[in-house]
Amino acid sequence: MFAIDKDFAPPLKLISPYFKIGVSFYLLAMMSLLSFSATFNYQEMAVAGWIHLFLLGFVMVIIFGAMAQLIPVVLEVGHAIVDLYYVILPLLGLGTIGMILGFWVEPALLSYGGLLVLTSMIIFAIEAFATLKKAEIKTLTVKTVAVSNSFLLLVS
Repeated sequence: MFAIDKDFAPPLKLISPYFKIGVSFYLLAMMSLLSFSATFNYQEMAVAGWIHLFLLGFVMVIIFGAMAQLIPVVLEVGHAIVDLYYVILPLLGLGTIGMILGFWVEPALLSYGGLLVLTSMIIFAIEAFATLKKAEIKTLTVKTVAVSNSFLLLVS
């Protein structure tokens, strides 16, 4: 088995904001649970807002940050356009906030937030697949990364 080469990993100043913002969304999601009554209904817009807060704000932000770190290390090639990760996080964060406010306060914000989230996911997909195309090794691990990213984007 070959050793994993960390030379291709992006700088920590690029990755750490993903985890800091992801944890912030997590804490906000946990605090917002206190506002729900014990008899809430799953059809309430507030519940849909909480689900988006948790899944988009925490889960997807952490996954995007982890994939930004994982993809170049596994593929043993640098990112195709590493600077796009500086754009993905603000778009995903603002889009998530827009969607949450759309569910909780003003429904007109849902489409704007959703558009920002979709844009961030498309940029992530373009960068991830450009990096995959740049990889010279074609191992099972590389194919697994390609399939898992495809699945992640199709399910989201």
